Amino acid sequence: MPTPNDANEPVRIFRNDWSVLQPPEIGAWTPTRTVSVVIPAYNCQESLNLTLAALAHQTYPADLLEVVIADDTSEPPIELPKIRPANCRIVRVKDHSAGWGRANALHVGATNSTGEIIHWLDADMVVFPEHVEAQVRWHHVSDDVVTLGYKRFVTAWSTPEEVAERSAAGTIDTLFALDDTEPHDYVEEIIEKTDQLRKGDHLNFRAHVGATAALTRRLYEETGGLDTNLRLGEDTEFGFRLTQAGAAFVPEPKAGSWHMGPTNMMQRGDALRRYNWPFLADLMPQPRWLRSVGNRTWKVPLVTAIVRAEGSFEQIRTCVDLLLMSDLTDLRVMLVADWAAIGEQRMSVLADPQLDLRLVEATYRHEPRVALVSEAPEDVYPSPYLLRVPVTTGVDANTVRRLVNVCNQWRVGLVRVLPPKSGSPTDTVALWRTAALRRAARVKRADESWEKAVLSVFGERWVSGRDFAVANLAEWQQAELVSPGPRLVARPTLGRRVSFFGVDTIPVGGARSLATATRFVFRRYTAEATRRVRAKLSRDS
Repeated sequence: MPTPNDANEPVRIFRNDWSVLQPPEIGAWTPTRTVSVVIPAYNCQESLNLTLAALAHQTYPADLLEVVIADDTSEPPIELPKIRPANCRIVRVKDHSAGWGRANALHVGATNSTGEIIHWLDADMVVFPEHVEAQVRWHHVSDDVVTLGYKRFVTAWSTPEEVAERSAAGTIDTLFALDDTEPHDYVEEIIEKTDQLRKGDHLNFRAHVGATAALTRRLYEETGGLDTNLRLGEDTEFGFRLTQAGAAFVPEPKAGSWHMGPTNMMQRGDALRRYNWPFLADLMPQPRWLRSVGNRTWKVPLVTAIVRAEGSFEQIRTCVDLLLMSDLTDLRVMLVADWAAIGEQRMSVLADPQLDLRLVEATYRHEPRVALVSEAPEDVYPSPYLLRVPVTTGVDANTVRRLVNVCNQWRVGLVRVLPPKSGSPTDTVALWRTAALRRAARVKRADESWEKAVLSVFGERWVSGRDFAVANLAEWQQAELVSPGPRLVARPTLGRRVSFFGVDTIPVGGARSLATATRFVFRRYTAEATRRVRAKLSRDS
């Protein structure tokens, strides 16, 4: 695993294996970074008093710690209790935003706080004295991590005085009998099954449930912060975007706490899931079961493909249409060209120097899954995968889906396709993981290639162009550069052959090359079209 060559270089975390980091021991170091504990509050004065009493006795230096309470129009308004941290203040959400809800309150609190590190905490948490220190020590050694605290759910209650007394005495962890409490089963199961998330995959964010977590302000701002339009599920959606930003999730058992009462999900799980799924499905391509319905367009696609519109109209159209006909329909295409070069001056239309580009623009100007852009982005955040496709390349119906599967199976940041025999090794299909690109951007040296930087933080995998049915369109004759019909990629349900406007077609698969299949369909379609035209002329005469 690559490590920095210079003390000033950030440590490179490989995938989610945070073992490479060496945070200081609790109580045996001198913190330097400021921390803002942000607490959303809505009609919860009684439980908030307990939370503030616990925060008043944190081991993290008081001069580096501030507590910001985002009062989301509580009635009566939230007030500061007698027992509270030294640097504690209330921000009234309505003074800064017309929105409402936990995500909006957290965002208002975050943007009106000053700490280098933002620590979320719900207003029904009684945290142990080391809670803040245990988490933010990780942020002193890496800006890439998101830490997750632990909690036990209790049904009993306490008083601010008792919480403060036990916190000062170091006995807050015995405030309730362990047998009378419950762990956060769902989250802890994910953590345990993945070796503390170190061997987890792109779904690690499911453990990011928001009651207690911390990240750097830099990472918060880079990701765009919480989605203030969401009323529920905002922590999961933000966790998804943190993943795409290249964050590494670190569970911290030493950041213990009591959670006063069960969560909403524990009490009304089915109703909450019913509410959340439509909103989350639109914003989160993963986990895939959220989008069990195919052929639908979502705000955030699973894969964003980039194609440079260079060459003949027919070749560009064939390349793009083959992508659009993938059986992985959760895909968007960015078509890159100098679209401003298309002029409107009077000319012979067939002598137009930008004729091919004009025809491409006319073909895709109203296609919702194709964007005409002047420059290719370095990444496609928050879309999880960037697929770079040379315009001289054609893909099979299942090529994109299979590339994503390889990327996830091996947990790599880059999957490259060995090109067909006549292709160039540098000009081939490549699937890049957005998370790998974003993390690589934070550690990449000026003299380092993107491929090497991604390799150092996620690894890469090569696959055969022949096995994945990737064709070299430059070898095709002009007459063969045709768009696939609407049934070309459909899976046969009644047999090995499917109908294509009255013509038998074949599903394209690994057993047949894409070129062979397309040529077969083209010849059959052309013959059938000719037959129909002749029949019509015969009837008309």
